[in-house]
Amino acid sequence: MDNFPRFSFYASGVLIISAAFTLFTSELLFKINDPSWVGTAFLLGYGLVYMNIVFVTSRRFMRRLEGPSLAPVIFGVIVALMPVAWIFIYDSVLDMQQRIMFAVVVALASGLGVYFGHKAGLKAQVVFQQKLHEYLKRSGQVPDDLKRSHDNLNKN
Repeated sequence: MDNFPRFSFYASGVLIISAAFTLFTSELLFKINDPSWVGTAFLLGYGLVYMNIVFVTSRRFMRRLEGPSLAPVIFGVIVALMPVAWIFIYDSVLDMQQRIMFAVVVALASGLGVYFGHKAGLKAQVVFQQKLHEYLKRSGQVPDDLKRSHDNLNKN
């Protein structure tokens, strides 16, 4: 993988952000127990946050790639594993049915983040490549000159 340093940076960042959000909001998990709209809003809020983490990271990572990638899937798995593992380890007021419902919402949200992030990443690739090509044309460099810059050196 040519982008392994970038990938490892993004993957560790996703893990840290997901873990931080999970740990800092774990005291609010009791709100999911609320049978009114508040419980539903908190559950959907958790899902939207995790979906957004995957979406933004996937789109941003894929921007500089060429073609489809499995990186968004890996980001989605990393983001989903942290809260799902935490909800079963953490001693909260949620019963087993609510823990499973939370895990399903987080997994579904991460999956949607992967799907939409991958699509947005492919669109961002096209825009990035067009802007790069325009910049290279403006600066007087063409991609072939960049690939074989040693051919223009004086052979003294």
